[in-house]
Parts: sequence; C-alpha cells; structure tokens
Amino acid sequence: MAACSLSAWKIIPQFCSTSISRTIVFYTKSLYFTLGGTHPDNDANTAPTFCSVLIGKKADANIYSFQTKLPFSGPNEANDRGAGEDNREIFHLSSTMIALGTTELDEYYNILVEEGKVKITEPIEDKQWGYRQFTLEEPDGNEITFF
Repeated sequence: MAACSLSAWKIIPQFCSTSISRTIVFYTKSLYFTLGGTHPDNDANTAPTFCSVLIGKKADANIYSFQTKLPFSGPNEANDRGAGEDNREIFHLSSTMIALGTTELDEYYNILVEEGKVKITEPIEDKQWGYRQFTLEEPDGNEITFF
C-alpha cells in the first residue's frame, strides 16, 4: 500500500437535489447542520445549484448537494453521458452514514422525533453487527443513517 494513501482523513458524499434552497432549509433547520457554502456564492439574484452542509468538529461530517433534474421521460431528452439536454446530472438516490457519540446519538434521535420535522425510516435500535443506529430520509429521498 502506498504510504500517501494513509493520509486520507475525510470522505464527502454527494447527494442529488431537486431544490438546493429546500435542501439548505432542511439540513440547517431540521437537522441542525451548518451551511458551509453555496454556488453561486450567496447571490440573491441566482438560485443556488450547489450547497455544502456540515456537522462535527472541522466539518467531520460533510455532504455536498448538487442541483439535478428529475429522470428524463424519453430517449430524446438525454445525451450519451446520461445527462439531460442542459447537461445537469439526472437525479438518482444516494445514502450515507454518519457516526455520532453513543450518548449524542440517542439525544439527537429524541430531538428529531420530538420535533417531528424529519421522516424517520428506521427507528433507533441496536443492530446485530454492533451498531446502534437510525435512518432518516431527506426531502429528495436520500437516506442518512446515524450510528
């Protein structure tokens, strides 16, 4: 193994979004992530096409969301790269896992359930493989498992 590969310290999942503005509101107001940035950069005249949201020290858990279009309805709407005519990526679902401390996991889950702003798809439980975890679905259907 190359020694340089041992310096890896982070992975950033990429989610598709049909509305970056809605994605920002969901992550910052319902999940309490911090908005790391948008593109275009906070331009009030242009809807964002990208956002970075994060939680944890040094943005340990970071998710990039990209504006995408819904799946095309016919062969004339896509080119050979699987993108629509405007070259935006076609929407597809993704998932990721985020590790939290054991006590914090239960506290976070209880807050999310109590507030009722998040669709929990798998309630918190201890799994046979040793993780205590729960899964939620964000507005575009992407899933996040906290463990």
